Amino acid sequence: FVACLTLLALLLGTSSAQLTPDFYCDSCPGLLDAVRNQIKLAVARENRMGASILRLFFHDCFVN
Repeated sequence: FVACLTLLALLLGTSSAQLTPDFYCDSCPGLLDAVRNQIKLAVARENRMGASILRLFFHDCFVN
C-alpha cells in the first residue's frame, strides 16, 4: 500500500499541464465569450450559482 502511494506521488509530481489562457483561441475563437455569457446568465437566475461554479472548478483542479 505504501509503495503504491509513493509511486502515485512520484507520477503526479512529474505531470505538467499544457493549458494556457489562450488554448482555444484558434480552434474555437468565441468560446470564452460564450462561456462568460452563460455564467452571467446562470448567476443572474440563481445567486448561489457563482459559488457553486467556483466550488466545481476548485474540486476539478484536484480530480483532473
